[in-house]
Amino acid sequence: MGKREDNKARKRADLERAAIALFLQQGYVATSIEQIVADAGVARGTFYLYFDDKESLFHSLVSAALDPVVEALLDARLALEAAASAVETQAAYGFLAAALARAVTEHPEATLLFYREQRSPGAIGAWLRSRQGQLDQFVVELVRSLTERGLIRATMPQLTALAIVGAIDRLAYAWLSGVDLGDPSDVGPSIVRLFGEGLAGLEGVSSDD
Repeated sequence: MGKREDNKARKRADLERAAIALFLQQGYVATSIEQIVADAGVARGTFYLYFDDKESLFHSLVSAALDPVVEALLDARLALEAAASAVETQAAYGFLAAALARAVTEHPEATLLFYREQRSPGAIGAWLRSRQGQLDQFVVELVRSLTERGLIRATMPQLTALAIVGAIDRLAYAWLSGVDLGDPSDVGPSIVRLFGEGLAGLEGVSSDD
């Protein structure tokens, strides 16, 4: 990467750092482009070299955390559909759970922003809720697929999936909000165990047991 490219990458990173700090401090709606460029130390015109508007900047920040999770959900479903043994099934659980853990630990500020702004009015709140709904639906379809193949016994796949997702969200949000959950290095593995045990615990279990 040449000097010009380095400078462009640095300015974009400065804008992203300034924006996410302001979004978390005072909220998306209350943050202006003028504040972002002032905190980033760049001219307003520079902002538009990288982003169309404030909304596109927000999308970029949050998508950095969400897109890998969506990809992991798709990959995990393929892996589970191809699993021919309990070992392969558990490996697929672990792969997916690890992706969820990485989203939290590698992009903590973007993940926290995702949770905090879901009730925002207007287009941003609607977009975030649609992304959450997309994630929820992926897990519902995953649980339903596993149930149909006899790998787990969940009589209500949607309820089961949302319960697992809700537990993970609660743990992630608490840690991101500064709740003392012990050693930070244990948060990722805890999410892995929670997801894996949540699905694995359904194997051979029905509402009649």
